[in-house]
Amino acid sequence: MRTHAIRIAALLLASSAQAQQSSYYEISKDGHLFAVNLAEAPTGQRGVGVPFNAKPDQSVELRRQIGGLKVVDIDGDGNNDIVAVCYISNSFPPYDNAQDMIFFGNGAGINLTPGWLSNEDTHTGDVQVGDLDGDDRPDIVTIHGGLRRDSVRAYFNTGAGMSTAPGYTSNTARTMWGTAGVLADMDQDGDLDLVTTNQGVSPDPYRPLLMFDNLGTTLTTGSVWQSDDEAVQNGLDARDITGDGYPDLAVAKWVNFHSGLYTNTTGTPNTLPADAVSSDDSDRGALFCDLDNDGVSEIAFGGDPSRVYDYAAGSFTERYASNPPFAGPQEIGFFDVDGDGDEDFIEIHFSDGRGHIYLNRNGTLDTEPTWTYDASEVGTALAFGDLNNDGRDDLVLGYSGDTCIRVFFAQAQPCPADLTGDGALDFFDISAFINAFASMDPVADFDGNGSFDFFDVSGFVNAFNAGCP
Repeated sequence: MRTHAIRIAALLLASSAQAQQSSYYEISKDGHLFAVNLAEAPTGQRGVGVPFNAKPDQSVELRRQIGGLKVVDIDGDGNNDIVAVCYISNSFPPYDNAQDMIFFGNGAGINLTPGWLSNEDTHTGDVQVGDLDGDDRPDIVTIHGGLRRDSVRAYFNTGAGMSTAPGYTSNTARTMWGTAGVLADMDQDGDLDLVTTNQGVSPDPYRPLLMFDNLGTTLTTGSVWQSDDEAVQNGLDARDITGDGYPDLAVAKWVNFHSGLYTNTTGTPNTLPADAVSSDDSDRGALFCDLDNDGVSEIAFGGDPSRVYDYAAGSFTERYASNPPFAGPQEIGFFDVDGDGDEDFIEIHFSDGRGHIYLNRNGTLDTEPTWTYDASEVGTALAFGDLNNDGRDDLVLGYSGDTCIRVFFAQAQPCPADLTGDGALDFFDISAFINAFASMDPVADFDGNGSFDFFDVSGFVNAFNAGCP
């Protein structure tokens, strides 16, 4: 069986010459990845068509390990807030606080000091938000690591504020290390149920999937369903892709296990996967998507590299693989970044701290990252939502480090090929680009890398053909 011992050792040895210059040693929220943080200055590259600048607009300067992020209006004031949960590890220097947090929105962004802290100061590796008790207010569900029976907690929104103490705590028959969760109406009875991915700790490292039923106002304290197979699982998503009305489950699994699909035809998922991918790599994160807007869902798994699969006739067929400089995503996402009506792909990576966006061009994702932010911290989480009330959804990236959250405000889409600025794309813009390219004017550096080459010409042509918004 393969392990990551060699990979981890290689990473540490490669960093050893520089490690003496830095005392930062980071461990991922599931304990499977390690990195030496060399505290290099962050850098960014803004690609054509991506509305985010190469530098963040807001940063939270708190030394925390972010396990998960959600953008939602918790307090009902019309401004979106950021829910940020924190995990615990043996990173060095140690982190002295792991309380979960809410950063409240103020209409122009977020307050940079948390306005809510949980009473619990424990390992939280994921967060989900949804109405558990049927009062039309968002509640917070937290997924906890460390071997425990209380791997799930819920905080209920009273309308007068979010309680700092959980109103629900699970009590599973077997100890679990919860890694992720998804809220979905699995039995189609009108309320949100919870399914979690889990792992154990050596020498007993494998655990089943668990499902907790919603009784109308809260979740069952014990699981009502579990998978027959056990593994190290690292993320899941729920969507009906078989057409029977019941959400199916896409589940990512770690090394030596195959990520796959658990179908649900009765309100209770099948206990074994219906199908699985052929690779058994280090997958983390599973999502359904519809890249070509044809109403047929694809399935994505974050990994080395991240892949998107068509699923038809009971089998997976790979249709896409990303090609970042270094692969090891902690979280993946799909969102219409550029507002053209299709889903773009987002990753955030642990070991190199990079967040990548891959634009979707008429059903085909860019293989190389279109936009990158390279942080000095290790990357852990991501989320989208409008934080400054301009009608455009912003990007939030989470980290383990002295800067734990960065916010990128979506900018009004420019018309990059309109080099004359007259609002029309014509011969004069082409002529302006040729002259700028020949003189190495920065306006012709379309990929923003400081050199002038074929990729800038290609970028201009693509922008010209795309037209102005």
